[in-house]
Amino acid sequence: MVQTLSFQLFDIQDREHLLPYLTKSSRTCDRTFTTMFCWQQYYRAAWAESDGWLIIRAFINGERRAAYILLSQEDTPDYKMILPTVEADAAQLGLPLMLMGLTEPECDELRRQCPDMFVFDNNRDFADYIYRTEDLRTLKGRKFAQKRNHANKFKSLYPQYRYEPITNENIEDCLRLEEGWIAQHPDDEFAQGERKVIQMGLEHFHELGLIGGTLYVDNQIIAFTYGSPVNSNMFCTHVEKADIRYDGAYQMINQQFALHLPDQYTLINREEDLGMPGLRKAKMSYEPVEMAYKTTALKLTDEMRDFVHIWQQCFGETDLSVYTFLSRYYFSHCAMTEKVEGHVVSMAFMIPCQTNLGLGAYLYGIATLPEYQHRGISTRLINNLLERCKANGALFSFLIPADENLDDYYDRFGYKATGTKAVFTCDMDLGTGDTKKDRILILPLNEAFRMQTIPETLECTPIL
Repeated sequence: MVQTLSFQLFDIQDREHLLPYLTKSSRTCDRTFTTMFCWQQYYRAAWAESDGWLIIRAFINGERRAAYILLSQEDTPDYKMILPTVEADAAQLGLPLMLMGLTEPECDELRRQCPDMFVFDNNRDFADYIYRTEDLRTLKGRKFAQKRNHANKFKSLYPQYRYEPITNENIEDCLRLEEGWIAQHPDDEFAQGERKVIQMGLEHFHELGLIGGTLYVDNQIIAFTYGSPVNSNMFCTHVEKADIRYDGAYQMINQQFALHLPDQYTLINREEDLGMPGLRKAKMSYEPVEMAYKTTALKLTDEMRDFVHIWQQCFGETDLSVYTFLSRYYFSHCAMTEKVEGHVVSMAFMIPCQTNLGLGAYLYGIATLPEYQHRGISTRLINNLLERCKANGALFSFLIPADENLDDYYDRFGYKATGTKAVFTCDMDLGTGDTKKDRILILPLNEAFRMQTIPETLECTPIL
């Protein structure tokens, strides 16, 4: 009989009990107790134990999917023992089994024990940046010249600056700086969520075993940062905030914190960039020595295997392309299918996208097995999917036909050809594979949108 998991929220008192699981082979921010504890409300995260395993469940992709982190203290854990229990929990939620945050050795072991059961995806947006502590301390060499210049300029502009570790005496100063930072970013939804996380971290600073630092100019706090150990030689910087009115404040707090970090931490993990172009540029500029990828593993259902078969029959694409799509963008409520004798023979998907024209619905992966074509199946699926797009609040729908000869087919739905190029802010090619051909057909889904001027480039951020 499959065991039922009993999940509980993370409590400060759980820290010592869970640390042996979290620090075993850990190299990413996701496996610090600080991350689990402080972000639990945002991701509805909870934990359970079963047969020597720590199971952490979180709700991701806008809470549309549950994902699990499985941690064992064994050198060679037995995945086949725990997977039925975890899959049963996912099934109770009506969701496929998804594992997240896997290391490369864990993926290898999962492949060995469960061949052909899972597909794997590495999303660059969620890879952690790892740096040598000595590099961040000294900023030596030509590659760090610009960082040195910023830090030196800060010292010349504000010679009376001082660095202090975070203590009970200055935690209120940090909270006040965070309030000011939030006031400058009122429309940043992630920042609003992070605000509660930072408050949680500062309020439980000592109980979480955090190390932090502050930067003052004329007795006014202008920057703070803090983090926690990932393992015995790697430290993770969870938070770094600075008042950008002080030139070089970010470079200075970064360097000073590295200088004051205990020598045992020879590596610093500065977390992921979440696909934000500005943040990626900033993190890359510090010359990481490694990117720590967190692999997602999705257990294939029979329906998903049918999708893969149709994909290969109709598009001839590699397994990797369809597997990446299934891992990131496939949700049952964003799909329409036609089945014959229990097997999918036709499919159509929708990927919601935030764009420079508002919320758009990108139709993708429309295909029917050759032996079932010319029966009106795809037409029916597309019409049904468009009705769902309207109900979900999309202002317009767009697609990129695999062949220009399909323009007339999509014209019957109201799609019109444009010279607009679609650019997707993700590391998966969601177009034709040839950017020169990625010109969209567009369909307004409400009257107000018909008055919009269509730009030369449609900037699209897929909603995971």
